[in-house]
Amino acid sequence: IETSFGTLEFEGGAFPTEASVQKIYDELDLQRATQAYMDFMPALSLYGIVKSQVRDFGFKTSSDFAVMADFMQPSENYLTGNDVTVYAFATLDLKVDGATVVEIPPGMYGTADDAAFKYLTDFGATGPDKGKGGKYLFLPPGYKGEVPDGYFVMKSPGYRIWAMMRGFGEVGNGDQAVQWFKERLKVYPLKTGPRDNTVVNSSGMGANTLTPEDASAFTVLNEIIQHEPKELFSAEERGRLASLGIEKGKPFTPDARMKRIFDQAAKQGVAMSRAIVYASREPEINYWPDRQWEKMFVRNTEFVKNGNSDIDARTLWHYQAIVVSPNLLSTTPGVGTSYLTCFRDKNGDYLLGDKTYRLRVPANPPVKRFWAVTAYDPLSRALLDSGGNITVSSTRGVDANPDGSVDIYFGQKAPKGKEKNFIKTDPDKGFFVAFRFYGPTEGYIDKTWVMNDFELIE
Repeated sequence: IETSFGTLEFEGGAFPTEASVQKIYDELDLQRATQAYMDFMPALSLYGIVKSQVRDFGFKTSSDFAVMADFMQPSENYLTGNDVTVYAFATLDLKVDGATVVEIPPGMYGTADDAAFKYLTDFGATGPDKGKGGKYLFLPPGYKGEVPDGYFVMKSPGYRIWAMMRGFGEVGNGDQAVQWFKERLKVYPLKTGPRDNTVVNSSGMGANTLTPEDASAFTVLNEIIQHEPKELFSAEERGRLASLGIEKGKPFTPDARMKRIFDQAAKQGVAMSRAIVYASREPEINYWPDRQWEKMFVRNTEFVKNGNSDIDARTLWHYQAIVVSPNLLSTTPGVGTSYLTCFRDKNGDYLLGDKTYRLRVPANPPVKRFWAVTAYDPLSRALLDSGGNITVSSTRGVDANPDGSVDIYFGQKAPKGKEKNFIKTDPDKGFFVAFRFYGPTEGYIDKTWVMNDFELIE
């Protein structure tokens, strides 16, 4: 049998030779490991955030949290994070603390996702508190204790939970934002009540939340399997990992051969993920059929199509973004958010940092709150570190054309008089952008408002 991994020989009609057996098992383990890398990408991504917050921000307990009080910067590698809102991050571990309370103030926006990066709840206007604030109680798997009144109760299938909040308006920034969250946001075990916490301004501290792209990803995956309840993942998923030597309650001791296979599997998983994101073969990927703008959530935020797991749609989101919430795919005018990405110009060519482009945003963008365009590094999928401005937002003031449209320029030097509307790129690499609609209204939802494509300026 001729294969992509060599010629396989068989004796007596079907008995594989010793040399072929080795080739077959090497390929079998590589295929399983590659698929595991992609299937467990959501869990690896969330755990990468959790580990970073302990390592980079000094979290000691679930009561500690970080505030991007001076906005996120390129030194903080969060997948397609933005630098126009103030974030606050907290990590819960129900295995350590048991049932845990998150108290949020009125007017907060946020989301909690479980250890598999699946949606648990929203906080604020799109959550059960409806913007009035309140106490959320997260219960660990198999919780047998009493559930007191007065809480929004969430049952988590896993132990680790990542909670992300956004602050607007009176939150301010800098020291004011840190103090605002310290006084109003509380996370603590139900059994102890409120306790002392540490709140840090994490802007500029540096953070690496990215999933490893080598064999070490499988060591991380083993840590997840050992910590979380086995029921968090299906028997099929657990079986694939067990065949690779990752099994709950057992030591993970890959030999030199398996380490080589894990390293190659991670690299192949990355290559496949890049193709899925940057060169999608999904027929429904474009938001407007005749434009280059692409959906980040292809159909829904559960990654389901016709009752089946929509595995490429899941990879498309989790390789380039974090946080899962139905309100990131808003269909209610003025509520939630919606994001689109663009990787190519109007001619279908990738966006490159050594070229100059113009993006014309038509008049009256359909948003209740504001809009923003931010540039990202295709290698890290995090904020582009170009040494200059990387976001143009209606919150920061833009120079509009007489008809109300806004021309945004991308390249090495801003056209004269267009400094407010300029995003600096890195001439040594490509870039992509995300267009954020905060509170998208009817023109976006019904697609009567249509974004223009990037135009290359010669």
